[in-house]
Amino acid sequence: MKRTNRILIPILVMGILGGAIFLTLASFSPAVTPTIVPALTSTLVPTQTHSNSEYLQVFEAVWSTINETYFDPDFGGLDWEAIHAKYEPLITSADDDETLYRLLNQMLWELKVSHAAVGPAEEWLSAEPVVWKAGETGIDIRLLDDKAVITRVNAGSPAEEAGLRLGFIIQSIEGTSVEQIITEVEGHLSPPYNPAGRIDGLTRHLLSLIYADPGTCVSLAYLDGKDELHEGCVKRILRLRVGNTGGGLPPSYLEFESRRLESGVGYIRFNTFHPDLMPDLVQAIATLQDAPGIIIDLRGNPGGEFDTDGQMAAHFLDGNVTFGKIRTRSGTTPWDLTGENAYAGPLVILIDALSFSGSEFVASGMQAVGRAVIIGERSPGGASAANVKPLPNSAILVYPVAELLTPDGKVVEGNGVIPDINVVLERSQLLEGIDAQLQAAIDYIVENGR
Repeated sequence: MKRTNRILIPILVMGILGGAIFLTLASFSPAVTPTIVPALTSTLVPTQTHSNSEYLQVFEAVWSTINETYFDPDFGGLDWEAIHAKYEPLITSADDDETLYRLLNQMLWELKVSHAAVGPAEEWLSAEPVVWKAGETGIDIRLLDDKAVITRVNAGSPAEEAGLRLGFIIQSIEGTSVEQIITEVEGHLSPPYNPAGRIDGLTRHLLSLIYADPGTCVSLAYLDGKDELHEGCVKRILRLRVGNTGGGLPPSYLEFESRRLESGVGYIRFNTFHPDLMPDLVQAIATLQDAPGIIIDLRGNPGGEFDTDGQMAAHFLDGNVTFGKIRTRSGTTPWDLTGENAYAGPLVILIDALSFSGSEFVASGMQAVGRAVIIGERSPGGASAANVKPLPNSAILVYPVAELLTPDGKVVEGNGVIPDINVVLERSQLLEGIDAQLQAAIDYIVENGR
């Protein structure tokens, strides 16, 4: 059977006003409450051919929306009128929906920014596996030298019961080798186009094959710590905690954990910025009030609601702080926060190539104001902000309307967040149960904590 390529489009959506079936959106302004949504995965499959006039109508809607709302009136030096002339005849000759969406995304990605994509509305359910898919096995993976290495196994999960452990290498998923999957997806990745962006896109695609409907199982072949090959079908279980995403988008499956690590260091991890998790954060901070330092683990966190970003950051800030800037076509507006100073001790934020949009905005802001030390690996730089709108054929268009900047004016889009202390994961250490990035954060706090 021919494998369908999934095009990974991490998106940060601003200004969503919920409609009954589709999304009705307002243009961004400082008064509009932004929302960050993790990622849109569009599985493009041939469907019934539509008339060329319908395709052209969709094309004109996409092109004109960018023309009227893109945050840079110069389009980064791209001649947007010439782009219209280039793609119009291609759209006219498109034979099916798969070709239509491929061409439209190709056109959008000439902007070379994140949060620009178009795809069928029904594909939103496959958007961001760690947030929007209902069934999980209990593992997380990262590409280390293009090997899909297990970096987390949840205690008591089906993956643990199946014998999967840290450092094991996933060789194939549902009978297709990871190497082949990477080769097929490689040429279909969305911006940002940099090494971290590549790792982000490829890893999210692999995760989208592992997460799926609860009650099913995913067939995996993997190498153990002695590089011996094993095969099995690992059950997917229902993720129990669900939060409303709003705006007609799929529900979010929420994860939050907090605990004390060695030497009493506090540890907090959550999979998305969602308002339902704020009470958990408040309670965790209160419980960890006497900790010598706190680690916020944003590795693999693709973003979430914009207001929640600010609320989380404010718990660790003191007084009025300009936390970032938002550039739209009408100008640049500072994003000011009022700190609650709920915890004044040392703070470390962990990031990696899968820390995207909202996670990058928080990490870059905390780094720029000197409130947190950032440890881990460089993030991709997916920090444009976007609106969402339905198209004439009921597909969904995500289009960038703002650029996010650090308080000192640095552009995060395409550049990412550069850690203060760069630490990479190594399979040999994972096989010994050592998370090198987490250990570096613990060591930093032990040496510099209160």
